[in-house]
Amino acid sequence: MKYTANAPQGFKYKLKRTVKKIVQPFRISEKDKGKLLYNKFLSMPVNDKFIFYEAFAGLGILDNPRAIFKYLLNQEDFKSYTHIWSVENPELAADNISEFSSLDNVIIVKRESEDYYKYLATSKYLINNSTFGYYFEKRNSQVYINTWHGVPTKYMGYEHTAERVENSRGPARNFLLADYLVSANQFMTEVMYKRAYKLDGLFQGKILELGHPRSDAIVNANTLDVHRKLNTAGIHTDKKIILYAPTWKGTLYNNLDYNVEDFKKTVAKLSENIDTEHYRIYLRVHYFLYKILATDPELRPMLIPFTIDTNELLSVVDVLISDYSSIFFDFLATKKPILFYVPDLEEYQSGRGLYVPVSRLPGYVSSNINDISITLGNICTSELVNPIREKYLERYSKLHEDMSQWCIYNDDGNSCKRLVDVVFRREPVSELEGDGVYSVINGLEAHKEKILICVNTNYNDMTFYENLRKKLESYEYRTTDVTILTTSFTDTKYKVYFNNNIPKEVRVLVWYALPYVTKYNQKFFKREIKRSLGNVRFDEVLMEGTLTEYWAEFGNAIKKL
Repeated sequence: MKYTANAPQGFKYKLKRTVKKIVQPFRISEKDKGKLLYNKFLSMPVNDKFIFYEAFAGLGILDNPRAIFKYLLNQEDFKSYTHIWSVENPELAADNISEFSSLDNVIIVKRESEDYYKYLATSKYLINNSTFGYYFEKRNSQVYINTWHGVPTKYMGYEHTAERVENSRGPARNFLLADYLVSANQFMTEVMYKRAYKLDGLFQGKILELGHPRSDAIVNANTLDVHRKLNTAGIHTDKKIILYAPTWKGTLYNNLDYNVEDFKKTVAKLSENIDTEHYRIYLRVHYFLYKILATDPELRPMLIPFTIDTNELLSVVDVLISDYSSIFFDFLATKKPILFYVPDLEEYQSGRGLYVPVSRLPGYVSSNINDISITLGNICTSELVNPIREKYLERYSKLHEDMSQWCIYNDDGNSCKRLVDVVFRREPVSELEGDGVYSVINGLEAHKEKILICVNTNYNDMTFYENLRKKLESYEYRTTDVTILTTSFTDTKYKVYFNNNIPKEVRVLVWYALPYVTKYNQKFFKREIKRSLGNVRFDEVLMEGTLTEYWAEFGNAIKKL
């Protein structure tokens, strides 16, 4: 194992660290005090019967974690377990939470509150459909299950054309920390986990190709109960529901790329040709867009509240209109019509990129809103027997069947049972129930030399990065797997460099400093390595460029593993 470093050493560094630790209780921000508490809670014992859930950064009791939660609630052998849900805004999610408010073994904690950190640190099982924060470290006695939240349709992770590093940093780190990654099917395993997030050759846990737990909510739906929830939320169900569910558009986080007036025109056009005596159009949009559209008096009555679980909603939808959203994969289980309105198709094909070719989409595809509106009108009439609808379904039945076999072969209503049997009950895969094809993949070891290059972005100029690029281009990637671990970007030019100027074969993991100072000993650095790299071990570790003493110690600790 090779190790090189040029690190400033000395008394000033140790003095500065000591001073920071002394003044820390008085100067640390309120937001970061919780993270310091989390660090202290990590010394508390883990409770084997605590299960901690989070979905969409605390949006509510939703998606794959919700499905697993509801299944466990009804299992006799889990009656003694306590279920803890992280919710960002309990008031906004009140309708969603109230469904389980009478249960003594369900606890709701406000995300990033003191209780949140305590249960995150001490629950045996952790279930998330997205990511935990940069400060999160999985203890050896904890079991982390990351379910993710959909089969990919557009490029993501390190294949994201504009923001490959920024798009990957949270998920890549969480995936490496996870004991189990849930996969709907082989397509998702190969395209998303292995390729887009470059886990092939690195991930040490298990991939559960057992179907998406949330799909059970469609197959096993109690539609009367779903109608009741919708009616309580002000959504009328006396007519058939057409659901318009466009995907997220924009860059990362809450940087949306939507024009509200154009969106209103699209919805109006979709409504032009339908039989309004028998059909209504409703909207299911991303939470960030929901907050914007909810302020518009025309659109607000059409919005399905985010507190209504998407897959339960799909069980009562008659026609789906979408674009590149993974929602259409889930809707395949209903065998009902899907239309694809893709006004920016050319942009996606030439820029962002699509995993699913347009020619394979199981429904009419058009970038022309008039054509979509007319087709929708032909499908949605008052006739008891609609020959046009029947012909539509017949026309796309082969694509529908091919897509189901290609991507969604495990949606049979037993996905939750399979997951619980494998993870909680520790039963062998051979004894799983259902008609699909199931597998548990043990790690993703590759026959390549694994090299880790650690870089501190704050102490190197662009000449250094140009030399680094040349070095990276010299590797033979058929036999070498290269990972860069870099400090978080404090300058945009470094972010641009890592997104655009290094070989696409290289994965970049971003390290964030903890917002507090603690004792820097061997135990601390072992925890820091796991927080950053999971259980990965490298054949060679290189420390490139000028380093801080902390970064040098960190590299030395990796070297000793």
